Amino acid sequence: MLRRWQAITLVMGVLASANASAFGNLDTFARPLLTLVAPGHGAAWRIGYLLGLLLLAVAWAAMQRDQIAGGPFMAFAGSLPFTPRQRRNADLAVLLLADSPLLLITASALGLAAGRGAPAAHAVLLCDVALLALVAQRAVLERRLDAWMGVAAGAMLTGACFGTRLYLAANLLVGTAALLALVLAPRPRAQRRAGRPRARRASPLTLGGRHGAALQISLAILVRERRGEMVAKGLSAAAVVAAAIGLVTLFDRDMRSFPTVLLAEGCVALTFSGLFRGLHLAHRASMGYVGALPLPADWWRPYDLVAVLAAALPFLAALTAYARAIGAAPPAHLAAALAANAALLCALRTPQLISDRHAVVLATVLAGCWTAATMAYLL
Repeated sequence: MLRRWQAITLVMGVLASANASAFGNLDTFARPLLTLVAPGHGAAWRIGYLLGLLLLAVAWAAMQRDQIAGGPFMAFAGSLPFTPRQRRNADLAVLLLADSPLLLITASALGLAAGRGAPAAHAVLLCDVALLALVAQRAVLERRLDAWMGVAAGAMLTGACFGTRLYLAANLLVGTAALLALVLAPRPRAQRRAGRPRARRASPLTLGGRHGAALQISLAILVRERRGEMVAKGLSAAAVVAAAIGLVTLFDRDMRSFPTVLLAEGCVALTFSGLFRGLHLAHRASMGYVGALPLPADWWRPYDLVAVLAAALPFLAALTAYARAIGAAPPAHLAAALAANAALLCALRTPQLISDRHAVVLATVLAGCWTAATMAYLL
C-alpha cells in the first residue's frame, strides 16, 4: 500500500513540475472514469470500456490477495467467535483500504462532474462503477465466479441505457443491486465431491537437471502463486505499449519516435521489476526446508532474473519490432536499446529489495537515470 501511494505521489510531483495546477492533477486522475461518460461513443464501446475498467480493478485486488485476506494470521482469527457478517465487514474494510488509490480516482471524477454541472445520472453511473468494481473484487477474492454474471449484466445494462430515457433508472437499479450484493451474505456454496485419487507416475525433470528445476520453481511462483500480480503487470505493460504506439502515430513517426520507444521500454522494465519482491519473499518463506539442502546462498537469483526477463521480453520485443517497422532508428541502435533495457530490468532487482518503504522511489530514480543515459548514448 505504501509503495502504491508513493507511485501516486511521484506522478503528482511530475505533473506539478510540468506546471500542472491542482485542478489539472484531478482532471488527469479522473480521466479514466470521465471518458466513460463522454459523449460520442456507442453502446458497444461503452460496455467494453466499462468491462475493461472492472477487469483492471479485479487485477488490482488479485495481486494483493494475500494481504487483503489477512495472511497467516487468519488461521488463528478463524477460531475466534466472530460471526460471518463481522468477518465480511472486516474484509470489506480492508478491501476499501487497499482500494484507496482507486477511490481517489472515483472521488476526483465525482468532484469534477459536480463542478461542471453534469447530470445526476452521470454521478450515479460513476458510483455504480465503484460498487460493481467492489463486487467483482469480492468475487475474485472469495472465488465466486457466479457473481461475475451479475457484474457483467450490470455493466451491459448501464452501457446500453446511456443517454436514453431509462438511463437514470437503470443506474439506480444497478447501484442498488450491487450495494445489496455487498451487504447481504452470499449463498453458501455446495461442497464438491472428492474424486477418487489417481496414481501419477513420477517423471524425471527434462529441463536440464538441477538448473531446470530451479528455473521451474521461479516460473511456478510467478504463474501460480503470483498469478494476479503477473496479470496486472501484463496489463500495465500492454497499456504502456499501446500509449507509446499512439504517441508515435500522433508524432507522424518523426524524430521523436525513437525517444518515445526508449521511454516506453524503460517504463515496461520498471513495471515488471515489481515481480522481484514477490519472488524473493516466496524463496525466503521456503528457507525452513530449502536451507537444509546443500545449495549456495541466494541460489535463486539468476533464475528469478531469467523468469522476470521472460515475462517482460515480449513487450520489449514488441516495441523494438514496431520501431524497426517504422524505421525509427538503425537496427544496431534498436538492438542496443533492447539490451540496455533488459540490463535495466536486472539492475532494478536491487532497489526493489533493498528497501521496503522506498522501493518505488529508488527504482524510479534508477530507471530515470538509466533511460536518460541510454538516450544520451544512442541519440
